Amino acid sequence: MELTPVIDVARDFGHRLLHQHWSPSNRLTDRTAMRAAATALDESIHAPLRAALSALRPGARWVEEPDERTPLDEGEWWAVDDVEGAVNLLHGRPEWCISIALLRAGSPILAVVYEPVADRLFTAVAGVGAHLHTPATALLEISPKVDFSDAIIETSQVGDEPEELQSRIGNAIGKLMSRALLVRTTIPTTFPLLAVATGRSDVFWQFAPATTGVAAATLIATEAGARASDLTGSPWRPGAPSLLVTPPALHEPAVKAMADL
Repeated sequence: MELTPVIDVARDFGHRLLHQHWSPSNRLTDRTAMRAAATALDESIHAPLRAALSALRPGARWVEEPDERTPLDEGEWWAVDDVEGAVNLLHGRPEWCISIALLRAGSPILAVVYEPVADRLFTAVAGVGAHLHTPATALLEISPKVDFSDAIIETSQVGDEPEELQSRIGNAIGKLMSRALLVRTTIPTTFPLLAVATGRSDVFWQFAPATTGVAAATLIATEAGARASDLTGSPWRPGAPSLLVTPPALHEPAVKAMADL
């Protein structure tokens, strides 16, 4: 599968969203307005974006649910978040993107993430490496840190987690604050994963990761040199109960530091 046509799709639809839906003055008053705006946003992009990618890979199936957390069958799958970080777009913030991953036999093999506001493009192909295009192209490199206590750690909330999971995330953050240099939480998931891929952060972790939210950026991070597993240290695959992405030197210390989360 060639990267170029997927890049063209990501840029095309990213520019549409940027010019038709985003403004730094965007503001919403309550959740009812947010849901209505998010529905209108989805209706404007979901079907045409899906049609454009399906034309590139007619035999690939789709991860249909945005919060899909179960393992995938064999074959090829598109895992796409049309507007990763829609809540940010709707509030005039720049941290939103189009995230596209193609998976084969349960693993990401191609990833394209486009940030329209910053005009930044991240790409990766399994076994080939990960790149940032701004528009100059640079090979990505992860953090050189080796001590977990020096690490910047990030996680991400989805925004609609059940109360039990919210409490678990909060408790985990509290524990990690005394074990690492800095602990951050943000939304959407793609951005902290890209921070690991570019060496600006050192560790990303998440409970119950959704495939469409992590597949593309996890491939970008691992192709930049990071290691992806669940929190027990077992290799990560879509449907795993947790996700941990770190430089290889920090992986074992991170698994130990997070063993009681």
